[in-house]
Amino acid sequence: MLSSQCQSVQQLLKSFPERPFDQKQLDDKVAKEVRKFQNKASPENMKSRWELVLRSEIFALAETEGQALRESGSTYYDDLMDRLDLVLTFTEHRDTDACDSSFPFTVLQDLLETQTIPSCSHIFSWIEARASRLTKGMVPQKGKALTLLRTLNDLLRRLSKMGSTTLFCGRISTFLSGVFPLGERSGVNLRGEYGPIWEGVIDVERGSDVDMKAGTSTEAQAVDKMDVDDKGDEEAKRRAAETKDNDFYNTFWSLQLPFSRPPLFANLDMFNKFKDAVDKVLPVIKEATTKDRAMMGNRAATTQTNPLKRKRDLEPGEETNSSDYFFAKFLTSPDLLSLEIADTHFRRQILFQLLVILQHLLTFTKTAKAAWATPRNRSLQMDFTLEPADAQWVQETITKTTAELRSTAPGGPTFTDTVNVIFDREKNWVRWKNDMCPPFDKEPWSEEVDGRKVGLEAATRQLREKMREEPPEWTWSLGSESLTEIWEMGYKDLTDLQTPFQAGDVKDFVKKVKQEDARIDMRKKALARTAERMAQARAKAAAAAAAASSIPPSTDLLTSAPLSQESGPPTADAAKPEASPQPVVASVASPMHPSLPPKPSTAIPPSMPAAPETGATLVPSSTSTAAAGTPRPSPGPAAPAQPVDEQLQKYEENKQRWAWLALRMARDQYLQHFGKIGTGDIILLSQEIEAEKEREREREKKEERTQKTEEIVPSIGGAGSERGAMTEAGENSKVGPASRQDAEGDVKMEDR
Repeated sequence: MLSSQCQSVQQLLKSFPERPFDQKQLDDKVAKEVRKFQNKASPENMKSRWELVLRSEIFALAETEGQALRESGSTYYDDLMDRLDLVLTFTEHRDTDACDSSFPFTVLQDLLETQTIPSCSHIFSWIEARASRLTKGMVPQKGKALTLLRTLNDLLRRLSKMGSTTLFCGRISTFLSGVFPLGERSGVNLRGEYGPIWEGVIDVERGSDVDMKAGTSTEAQAVDKMDVDDKGDEEAKRRAAETKDNDFYNTFWSLQLPFSRPPLFANLDMFNKFKDAVDKVLPVIKEATTKDRAMMGNRAATTQTNPLKRKRDLEPGEETNSSDYFFAKFLTSPDLLSLEIADTHFRRQILFQLLVILQHLLTFTKTAKAAWATPRNRSLQMDFTLEPADAQWVQETITKTTAELRSTAPGGPTFTDTVNVIFDREKNWVRWKNDMCPPFDKEPWSEEVDGRKVGLEAATRQLREKMREEPPEWTWSLGSESLTEIWEMGYKDLTDLQTPFQAGDVKDFVKKVKQEDARIDMRKKALARTAERMAQARAKAAAAAAAASSIPPSTDLLTSAPLSQESGPPTADAAKPEASPQPVVASVASPMHPSLPPKPSTAIPPSMPAAPETGATLVPSSTSTAAAGTPRPSPGPAAPAQPVDEQLQKYEENKQRWAWLALRMARDQYLQHFGKIGTGDIILLSQEIEAEKEREREREKKEERTQKTEEIVPSIGGAGSERGAMTEAGENSKVGPASRQDAEGDVKMEDR
């Protein structure tokens, strides 16, 4: 049976569809072959047989890697991808239990260990292309996830973090970060382990070189003692300079030890040594930066003085080195230290390392440790507390280092701002790490509705349906209550609000009266709405009380209605003022004219009798009242006194005041119209004034037409007399020569 399965796999590989292919075709072919052997053995036995056949097929091809890659036009990688696709397809047929779900990962783990780095890169490209199918249903920290993580970590250990495989390492890290969650325990270093420790510098060659030079100088002194006095001072200076260089060399590279192993600060005097080393190194770096800036300033000055000088074009390598740089490993040769310090990128690297360790030390002050140190993260702690004086030194050193980093050209400010942003983000990661890396995942929002948990969509369904409904018509036609009220009061422009009222004519007072009428109408509508709401609330309360007392609602409403009318607040009908209020009868006529009303708040003399009811003079109003002789109905039972609204009363008083002022202003100029209006209605008075003005304009037009007619008629008569005179003169001119000839003939006859 095993040979039959091998033949089946061989047949599948021969009929493998060409790339790119439809996965459904391959699925159908695999399902057909699996069904042939489905009932010929137990499921577990059949599964192990399929896995053995597929694994043997893959590793039989993997053995030919070296020979296949040496041949031109080799199809080794294509054949390998076909076999891996076949393995993955067998695994996806879980209904037939052809292969275990972790089988592709075990095959990949063994395959990557037997292949070269270039072949591993091709295999990883296949993993990236099939990531969605490989990781389907994968649970972190369980099953095939652990196999995949172990496989890729082993591959990372084989690769170099620098050189040609750096990009490959980045591809693997990116893939892991996309497949596994951010809080995956395998990638967060919960125990706080540091990288490899600094091994120090070995100065064997320099030491032997120094000894050889010292021996040579000793022999020279023995041979020629005459030169000792002259060369002694130079030799002493040279040795002092070498000693100084050696001391700075050892001090400079000694900083790498605490950089790589911060727990060493728990040792005695380690922090003091670190302070001394930093205080010696920073001035040297600052001196190198100052010298570099001075040289750049000289070059800039030279460029400014010679603007026409041709600039040398940069080579591609030079341009790349000025923008991108990477230190694979520090070169610790003593002869190179001065050259390294003169390099801008090297100084930035050292300053950045110093800022990192200083920021780390600030988390170990007494206050900071109390904020994050817990028994759970004991592995992240160290037996070290930064004293207040030392913390102040750390802050000052951070300030100096940041200023030095900002002054380092080129692009110092930009580089420093980037470093500050990195540190701000790093604080969040440090806090997350100190909290033992809690998961980032949050459960979806839910709410209990009718005793069961529902999601956001189900919980807000009613609200969203309500939001889809058509909104009711807006109460205020002009947007807001204030704007609508101002418009209804007659204010049509901003100038109406800015310019104060100036009485110029009766129509101006008419406008003010209409504004008061608009205020009265709006107040009445507001009172009506309030009364309606109160009535509805009273009805609901009565219905609730009736339901509570088990009394039929109809009986309760009938019994409670009179009580609500007597003791409750005014209803809508009670709140509305009467459509035609009773006119206020003035018992005293104006001394100026009978139709002129008395001034508001004028006291009635007791000696003057009250005017009869039918001929009473009314206070000015905006509308005409009913006839005075209308018979009144017989008085009924006295109704309860309705409350008087203060605003309505104020508007009525304002209306009367404007009417009185209008009549007082018009009495000198339009007194002849007062008898026509009768009741002192200023609107009628305004209409009469406008009618009189219209009649005056018509009369003026008529007079103008008459005057023009009179001017035209005399001109026509004068023209006729002129034409008569001209006719008579013409006739005389026609008769004149004949008469003159007759007269001359008579004279001549007389002469004869």
